[in-house]
Amino acid sequence: MLTISVLPMQAQDREPIKVMFLGTTHLDNPGRDAINMDVPDVLTDQKQKELESIRDVLAEFNPNKVALEVQRKHQSGFDSLYQKFRAGKLDTFSTGDFVSRRSEQYQIGFKLADRLDHDHVYAIDHYIPMKMGKMMEFAQKYQPEFLEYFEEYKSSHHIMMKDSLLQNGTLLELYQYMNTEQSVKKYHEPYVRSLSLANDSSFVGADVTADYHRRNLRIFANLMKIAEPGDRIFMMFGAGHSPFIRPLLKDSPRIEFVDPMDYLE
Repeated sequence: MLTISVLPMQAQDREPIKVMFLGTTHLDNPGRDAINMDVPDVLTDQKQKELESIRDVLAEFNPNKVALEVQRKHQSGFDSLYQKFRAGKLDTFSTGDFVSRRSEQYQIGFKLADRLDHDHVYAIDHYIPMKMGKMMEFAQKYQPEFLEYFEEYKSSHHIMMKDSLLQNGTLLELYQYMNTEQSVKKYHEPYVRSLSLANDSSFVGADVTADYHRRNLRIFANLMKIAEPGDRIFMMFGAGHSPFIRPLLKDSPRIEFVDPMDYLE
């Protein structure tokens, strides 16, 4: 009979890695997404108070690492920006290639890390472009009903609710809405619907969606490069990443997923 001996794990290796994933809208209106929301100026006094209230609840999680949507290859430049921010030396109008003063990286990521006295912030994105134009061209030629669906999705209750909260609600209310399980499912819906964009010789929808999957898998791999037993990591990416990243966090044997709604509500 074959006997398999299992070596005892070190106590520190048994410590869970707690990760809170916060889905966000891009506060500085960069215009890089398939659906771009019109975000009001977050530098007004009112929006600054709202952002402070968000940081207040996130600080209760007490993360020891903050991981943000900036490509890992830019880590050293990102670090330099963060150190300038901590020293109060960032330019008033422009802060370089990776983050603007209106961005969520600055308003939530940098300010939360500084509040918790972190010396470092982590860039864990890995950018792979989605060839949306190729997918839309295919749909126009072979499945125009997909274009109709996508137009309906852009004016759906889910998108209109986000816009209403952006224009008339508070940012805390927006983040509460965006990070529910129901919203995460809504973010996933267009990707699943796009899989039907195929014919006998091409799987355009699946291939484009696969590129986005691949990007999120690499983001998760970058997260694991910085994760150590006992860590409490705050991770923030655009909410469109939520249906891809959250299952990886929940299914990982090394990670304990922390639902942001436990703190936002």
